Amino acid sequence: MSEAVADSIVINAAPKAVMDVILDLEDYPRWQDDIREVEVLERDSQDRAAKARFVVDARLLTAIYTLEYTYDEDGVRWQLDSSEQLRQLDGGYRVAGGTDGTTTVTYELVADPTISVPRFMRRKAAEHIVRGALDGLKRRVETGP
Repeated sequence: MSEAVADSIVINAAPKAVMDVILDLEDYPRWQDDIREVEVLERDSQDRAAKARFVVDARLLTAIYTLEYTYDEDGVRWQLDSSEQLRQLDGGYRVAGGTDGTTTVTYELVADPTISVPRFMRRKAAEHIVRGALDGLKRRVETGP
């Protein structure tokens, strides 16, 4: 059974600055503690990642997976393409600019590992991934490289 979690954070920057960091997948290991490696495998016509391979150390397991990406005016979504450790890993970032120069980022994630894990542990792991990514994104955008 998959675990769906979502959380949001307010970042002191314009939406474009936030999206620039989100779209730079190859930089993720610098600001997301659990991500060890990212390789963009395919790009779309706008030079954004269309497919990428990740190596992630996510508390319960080390996962290697490939995600496929789609984009719209307010964010990015991904869907699991392949993995031996995961049945599902779908989610996305949504960005919304505020009138005060801030941006609210919402991260949604649905995860389902192939290993048998108690539900509360799956939920904790998914919450850890989402919270870590949002906190890391905020630090990266607000303080830079």
